[in-house]
Amino acid sequence: METFKEQNKISAVILAGGANKRFNGKTKANIQISGVRIITRIVKVLHEHFDDIIIVTNTPDEFKGFQQFTLVPDEIKNVGPLGGLHAALKVAKNDAVFIFASDMPCISGNIIKKHIEFYNRRKCDAAIPRIKDFKEPLHAIYHKNVYDKLNQFLSSANKYSIENFIADLNVRYHNLDDTEENRKAFININTPQDLACMELYTEAVY
Repeated sequence: METFKEQNKISAVILAGGANKRFNGKTKANIQISGVRIITRIVKVLHEHFDDIIIVTNTPDEFKGFQQFTLVPDEIKNVGPLGGLHAALKVAKNDAVFIFASDMPCISGNIIKKHIEFYNRRKCDAAIPRIKDFKEPLHAIYHKNVYDKLNQFLSSANKYSIENFIADLNVRYHNLDDTEENRKAFININTPQDLACMELYTEAVY
């Protein structure tokens, strides 16, 4: 019998770009929490669920320890996370990609599995998790059929907002219970203050 990982026909994507001005230009994926890099935490979870893992980065030298995965740069620069989605859709081995922001140190394998099952039961361009009014389009699944729409959007938009892009897609929202565990899975490290708070209650995974 095939495992969930073998059955899963979705590629995982870590968006490891961004200017990171609040961290003096340091790539947030490489920030350590309790001695463990955020990207190491993410990869540990993703490796249990995906055969195809892509890291979108314009600084591949920072990820020499992850050469077993596909490292790809943005083809279209300076358009935010949509540039990473565009690059990933182009190289993904599967018909859909599950994208993750690289500053989410607490992603949940349980939520990932449930979200994949949610997506597989529906025909849609994108499946996005939602807790009450909070939506997380950078922890979401996108079908490859949005690639042409994304190309068109990036060539004509004045504002490269992922919210504006998904407004014209067939999106299904995966409603999750408003629990501390679920909310923790979507925490972003946006500032040094966020990092300090995370250090207080996140234990090292090694």
